[in-house]
Amino acid sequence: MDGVTIITGPRTGAGHLFALLRNFEAVAPRDGLFAEGASDVSGKIDLAEIEARSERKSLLVLKATSALPREMVERDMLSRNGMRTIFVVRRQIDAYVSLAKAMAMDAWRDTDLTPVKVKLDATRFGRWLEGEEAWYAYWKGWLEKRAFPVPVIRYETHLNVPAESVLRRFSTTLAQVGITVRPPASLPFEGLKQQDREKTVAFKVKNWPEFSRGLTELGIEKRAFGYPL
Repeated sequence: MDGVTIITGPRTGAGHLFALLRNFEAVAPRDGLFAEGASDVSGKIDLAEIEARSERKSLLVLKATSALPREMVERDMLSRNGMRTIFVVRRQIDAYVSLAKAMAMDAWRDTDLTPVKVKLDATRFGRWLEGEEAWYAYWKGWLEKRAFPVPVIRYETHLNVPAESVLRRFSTTLAQVGITVRPPASLPFEGLKQQDREKTVAFKVKNWPEFSRGLTELGIEKRAFGYPL
């Protein structure tokens, strides 16, 4: 069976993508397959593939977040026969603020976090930033060494758009890794509801002036407002 591993990090919109992938007749999205930990990963994937075949699906889609061990991702996911890789990324500062809000309220879905403001520390953010950049850089290098494509889906331009556009972009991205899926005739499955309607990141942070100065002092402001890839 063909497979795609989505390489991503926290709060990138990958969950929204997985919810929408249910609209493809041929796709079996398995978000949260490793929510209970990284034990017996190969067995879990084998079972997911058996279930997908029984549902007459031809493409299994998995998610590898930066919380998973690299060696496990390489051994049990990317090295599987027929597996391809796609990256899902979001502007770094927005992913981090979204993560901070969700952690503060312990609310990861279906809760309006728009009124919530968080206090941030630039040094702590810098450590997080380095870890996320290292995660994506490792897999980019891994793929390039093997002459594999490095397709990227970005939250701002490809996921935070109408559902039809999200699925169209995913189909186009699949074509880059040699997989063709038939576009859905209808969209009975909705994506996730956006938890934060505030557009300006500065309005989401209690101590934005202090935090912003910290980013500048650490020399990471440009990276913070950019992408890991």
